[in-house]
Amino acid sequence: MMSPSTVCLSLFLSVLCWHLGLSMEIPAVTFGGIGLSFLAGGRVLKVERPTWGLVFVLLTSGAFMGNQVLEDWALDGSWPQENGLGAGLILSLLLYLIWIFAARNDAESDAGATAIDRDTQSILVTGLLLLVMMEAPESSIVQILGERMGLFIVAGILLACATLLADRSRGFLLQRVLLLVPLALTVPVMNEMLELGQRPVIAAIGNLMPSPRSFTASGFSPNQQLNASNFVRPSSRAVLRIRSEQNPGRYLVGNRLTALDEDYIWRGAEDTVQILTNFDAELTPAGEWRYPLENNQYAPQQTGSFQIDYLGSDNYLFLAPGATHVSGTFGSMRKDGANVWTASYDRGADRRWQVEFGSQPEPGRIDEALLQLPRFWDESLQLKSEGFAGDRRIATVDNAVNHFVTRRYTLQVDFDPEQPFHDFYLNDREGYCFWFATATTLALRANGIPSRLVSGYAINEQLSPELWLVRDRDAHSWVEWQDEAGYWHTVDPTPPSIESFFGGYQSSSANRWYHYLAGQWQLLIDSILADEVVASLIRWGGLAILLFLFMREYRRIQGERRRLNTRARRWHRLWQRFLHKANLPAQASWTAETYANNLPASWPEEWQAAARRFLQHYNDSRFAPDDEAALQDTERALDAFLRALSSVPATPAAQA
Repeated sequence: MMSPSTVCLSLFLSVLCWHLGLSMEIPAVTFGGIGLSFLAGGRVLKVERPTWGLVFVLLTSGAFMGNQVLEDWALDGSWPQENGLGAGLILSLLLYLIWIFAARNDAESDAGATAIDRDTQSILVTGLLLLVMMEAPESSIVQILGERMGLFIVAGILLACATLLADRSRGFLLQRVLLLVPLALTVPVMNEMLELGQRPVIAAIGNLMPSPRSFTASGFSPNQQLNASNFVRPSSRAVLRIRSEQNPGRYLVGNRLTALDEDYIWRGAEDTVQILTNFDAELTPAGEWRYPLENNQYAPQQTGSFQIDYLGSDNYLFLAPGATHVSGTFGSMRKDGANVWTASYDRGADRRWQVEFGSQPEPGRIDEALLQLPRFWDESLQLKSEGFAGDRRIATVDNAVNHFVTRRYTLQVDFDPEQPFHDFYLNDREGYCFWFATATTLALRANGIPSRLVSGYAINEQLSPELWLVRDRDAHSWVEWQDEAGYWHTVDPTPPSIESFFGGYQSSSANRWYHYLAGQWQLLIDSILADEVVASLIRWGGLAILLFLFMREYRRIQGERRRLNTRARRWHRLWQRFLHKANLPAQASWTAETYANNLPASWPEEWQAAARRFLQHYNDSRFAPDDEAALQDTERALDAFLRALSSVPATPAAQA
């Protein structure tokens, strides 16, 4: 029968499996984990205790299977599909916890009032970390004292406390559990503290854990808004890795927007939808499709290219301002009304693409929509805008940009709620990139210069001579304007004081090293797996090697256990033989030394001397390192005692 602590621990592991299964959207994790937890708790599932070698192979196998299999097998849109490596590691860790639970010996699992064993402590600590570090699935959210709480997180914390109390509270466990009620009432406060702690921890460990919804990313949004939440709630979560042998430039374009409505939302033109398929592309020797793009961007930099690895789950394609071609394994590309390019990736495919830029551009047509001003535009705004006018378009642009870059950058704005743009523009208020880009775009239009708001990411962080990293905090807005010849140019009116903003959102050194090593590892893997035959051999060969190492190590510890069991049985038979031949009672609490001090006084001296020699050997050799030699010496001592029994006549008292 399971002890109370074992029942509580089984329930704790079941809650953890349910939590992970819902989070990963994999029912097999929930049902399989719950079943294994109760089989382990009921002593039905008995396995050898894992060694460090087995743990290493288990985690490595989990990472391998997660990266190679789970990403393809997981549900579309679930985080294991986006991050199979992290999901595989977490599942391996869960299996390890159930493993050590099943491998506990009877003395540990039925410890009664003794201290909680180390395996139980490891299960509780690791399990609680997994519970609180992973976002609660939406289906498990409940309202507790007005706070949204994850039901499994609360249940896990309470079950962990019950596990610690269970065996020590036999007979009055219910009363002790009632003492946990005040703890349950403090859960909402604990939840807030945990959410505050998630941000720096997740930023430090990189992308192994799924990012919770409360861990808000600034990120890219196709339509920019008044609250511009994608700018004012930044994070240091990495979204792009860029690999290039030359400087990739400053900007990655996500959209190009034309119209600002009264709700301060920029939108695109619905008639600009474009679809490119394989029929429009050419197949490269590397097996990628190379799609041509219309380029109207004047770019003085030389022709070049770079590769982007997208670390998010969206299908957005971010391009250089003067991009001429995009190459990737996707089957088609689509540009919507906001000029946002998206790709149609195959299931489980890496989100990566190659950007070519800088060739001779073609002039673009004049679009009257790029001269339209919003309805709130009035004479006061027009009058200030005309103050930027120059003798040529370039002079007007310079005047406007030079005016805005002298202002101060801040995310903390407090504009007039009735007329926020008027307050910012006319009173020279400080603001962030959305406001500077919006004001510059409208000011140029007021002077007859076609312009549009562009947003995407600014490239700020270089990890190595050939590797750059883009984070959510790098979401940015800027401006493109059209010259008299029809060519487009990029300007950024955001003040240089934006650099102080990045200082407040620096990532840890560990996070930078993680992404640097991840980039180098990806480069190595790409070079190795360039040949499909070699890739298949490595995948299946690696899996076979891991399985072989796992089986060999497990068979080794099984053999070690059998050897230990055989050794224990031989010592036990030796002891029982001594007690039987000597006609001594079996006292479970007596040691060999106790028996030596309590030999029958009626025994002849030769018997007592031989018995003491045997007991001394047994006491000294029972746990000796040289087990076989020690066992043989003790057996010889027992034979000598038996010879003494047969050669020396027993007195009547001894026979009795």
